[in-house]
Amino acid sequence: MKSCPLCLTPAPPFTTANYFRCGECDLHFLNPELRLKQADEMKRYQTHENDIHDPRYREFVRPLFSAIQERIPPASRGLDFGAGTGPVLAHMFAENGYPTAVYDPYFWPDTAPLQESYAFVVSCEVVEHFYSPSVEFPRLRKLLKPGGWLGIKTHLIEEKTDFESWYYRKDPTHVVFYSSKTFAWIAQHMNFSNLTYCGERIVLLQRSIEPED
Repeated sequence: MKSCPLCLTPAPPFTTANYFRCGECDLHFLNPELRLKQADEMKRYQTHENDIHDPRYREFVRPLFSAIQERIPPASRGLDFGAGTGPVLAHMFAENGYPTAVYDPYFWPDTAPLQESYAFVVSCEVVEHFYSPSVEFPRLRKLLKPGGWLGIKTHLIEEKTDFESWYYRKDPTHVVFYSSKTFAWIAQHMNFSNLTYCGERIVLLQRSIEPED
């Protein structure tokens, strides 16, 4: 029996022996023994053609950009967490007067930006790659100033989703999948004060204005 990598409780098998579904937080996750090796994962990421000047790529991330921009003051500082080969969100925010640092464990591994705090953190098509969301979400929250916003773009799993044929599951680097129930659990147990959905794939979490204990 595998433990859930988010809430750490035992999780029953899901549709096949390769996946599990947590009965507590509803996270769906790949058997950890079947994850890609780091070198193979890196090769997969290097195939992504994320040109910061590609208008199609910019339109792909624009819903997340717009959702955050509507909620932050002018000149707010942010972080593009998991920026990938082409940190288009960081560039879009900077172009509009929001200085934005970048971090990615493979392509922008300097951890200095993780020692600061920000008015916003954006993470586009990243959280489905987390091996340990129980560690990553508290870290993301800690990167936010009180009242700051965490903006996530990912494809939520729904009850109507045919998991076996779901294209999102078939990406070998996608190891965890979230439902609306999962994000409700994250908001409640990781002390986010506000959970908002903007369309089908944008999830916003706001850090409480109260300072950390």
